[in-house]
Amino acid sequence: MRRRIYMEIHREDHKNDALGLVFLGALDRERCLELLKGYLGVHAKLKQAELDDSVLRVEADVREFAEECQNLVRMARDMMRNGRMKGALGQLEEALRLSPWNAQALKGVGRLYYRSRQRDEARYYLTRAREVAPEDCDVLRLLAEIALHDDRPLAAREYLEKLLEMDPDDKRARVTLARLMPEDAREIREAIQASAPKAPEPFATESEQASVRDTEPEPPQG
Repeated sequence: MRRRIYMEIHREDHKNDALGLVFLGALDRERCLELLKGYLGVHAKLKQAELDDSVLRVEADVREFAEECQNLVRMARDMMRNGRMKGALGQLEEALRLSPWNAQALKGVGRLYYRSRQRDEARYYLTRAREVAPEDCDVLRLLAEIALHDDRPLAAREYLEKLLEMDPDDKRARVTLARLMPEDAREIREAIQASAPKAPEPFATESEQASVRDTEPEPPQG
């Protein structure tokens, strides 16, 4: 069966892959569509795409076996609860062969790779999960943790800010964001100060003027 999906593809998530070229404005329309269709895969049919600054909004119809996919996702969750991580990964990968853009399967694979410290693989699947489920707080939280591990504080801040928009009571996210902000603010402040013109000297105060008068030599008596 076919299902319509609505995606939000973010520039920040594709700075180092071919799809990131779409955001640069240097390619013609046909090349952009070619890259986007390649990213969606053979099971998806592009219906609409709109670039809004740093976000590419996409509508597509995907061919999938939804019921079979969900059964595999449920089996994988049971395996994870019983500590059978390798078996769970196999079930989720099979689920993605049936439904390549299933958000729960994408998140599950990403989480398992993250737990095994394979951050590049985890980021790949979690990025896709975010694109089809942009309001999933768990996905944003994991992406923020990966960005912090990879020394990408600006990306981490973006994920955390979005997370707090949807879940203002997430104390851990708020504390982590607060730790990021002072350093960012200092760097921004220093950059502004370095580029700003030198301020004019302030006028002397009355007390300073009096002090200057007291130290001026008296004119010779004649």
